[in-house]
Amino acid sequence: MKNRGLLAVATAMTMVGMPAQAVAQTCITRTEIAGMMGYAMPSVIEGVRNTCAAHLPADAFLATGVEAMIESYRAVQADNWPTARAAFMKFGADEGETDPSVMEQMPDELLQPLVEAMIPTMIEGEIKPGSCRDVDTLVASLAAMSPKQAGDFMAAILALTGDDKPGEKQRSPNVCAE
Repeated sequence: MKNRGLLAVATAMTMVGMPAQAVAQTCITRTEIAGMMGYAMPSVIEGVRNTCAAHLPADAFLATGVEAMIESYRAVQADNWPTARAAFMKFGADEGETDPSVMEQMPDELLQPLVEAMIPTMIEGEIKPGSCRDVDTLVASLAAMSPKQAGDFMAAILALTGDDKPGEKQRSPNVCAE
């Protein structure tokens, strides 16, 4: 279903670094979603471009207009890192494979590059070439908003769409009631 692909990309924009088990068990606040999006968007766009470049026309937003958007997110990336880091730690602790204190003690100078390198690969695995035009439209629409507005928008979308049916694979994070 076409909408499922878009939901997967939108969810991936906020779920970067979250293990599947953690998505099912832990809730994430709207503030954490916005912070993760604010921090991760440049890497998300890199992953989208890696997947979609060959499947979009030369005048697509991802080919022509996305640089200003990336720069607007880079300008607030440091401000979003503490909230994004807390969310990454929350989900890392739920996975149970690694002692959470190891990640928590990791200095930002080591953790940030790891997170940023992991994001494009995760995004590339979520996008199907047939969805690239819709993803391009989604990114162009988000570019019209400030990073804060886009984060709040994505948090609201995930809160509205986050109720997976019993027995279905968890496709979106559980948004905490606030």
